[in-house]
Amino acid sequence: MLPLKIVIFEDEFLLANDLKQQIEQFSYEVIGIFRKAEDGLKFMEEVQNPEELPNVVLMDISLAGKMSGIEAARIMVDKYNFALVFLTGMSQIEVFEEAFKTKPHAFLIKPFDVHQALVSIKLAVYQKSLETRLLKHQEELEEKITERTKELKISKEQAEDEIKRKCTLLDNLGNQIRGTMTGILSNFLMLKEQMDDKQQYHQFTQKIDDHIQHMLSLVDKITD
Repeated sequence: MLPLKIVIFEDEFLLANDLKQQIEQFSYEVIGIFRKAEDGLKFMEEVQNPEELPNVVLMDISLAGKMSGIEAARIMVDKYNFALVFLTGMSQIEVFEEAFKTKPHAFLIKPFDVHQALVSIKLAVYQKSLETRLLKHQEELEEKITERTKELKISKEQAEDEIKRKCTLLDNLGNQIRGTMTGILSNFLMLKEQMDDKQQYHQFTQKIDDHIQHMLSLVDKITD
């Protein structure tokens, strides 16, 4: 397994170099030390291979240039994928509140020793791994939801088409039954007019008339 790559932003070069020497004894590789945020940002932009970018950035809040560590971190977290550890000797709550907005993975308070540094680095790497896994899980979940939504949409469209098809068939059936029954009714009405002098025949045709009217009423209810 390759050592984790670290970049240090620290305006006190001796402190940064001492930190570099100490943490490199524990299988970490410091690939850059910068007193100014502007120099560090330029270094990051010139890296061609993403695998050569740092896994961890140790960022001092106060730097030698015009740009603060918080400003630099805000720019970098939007462009690169790394675990962020703020280095600071300041205890003002306002500074920490501003730093928290960049979503750091750990803090390291000066003066610090190598054990504190290692704990902060490991904590940051662990927090970053959780963040990455959570993001991946969220993307997979969103992909599943999108896919399921498409499936439900297709099922809904198929169900609507099936309903339309059944309604069409039912309408056709109802129209056919209605037409047939209406024809029968018309014929019997003509018979009634021609043979109404026969009492029994009249009673018989009247019953058929009643049944046909009832059937037509049922067909109307079904189609409605």
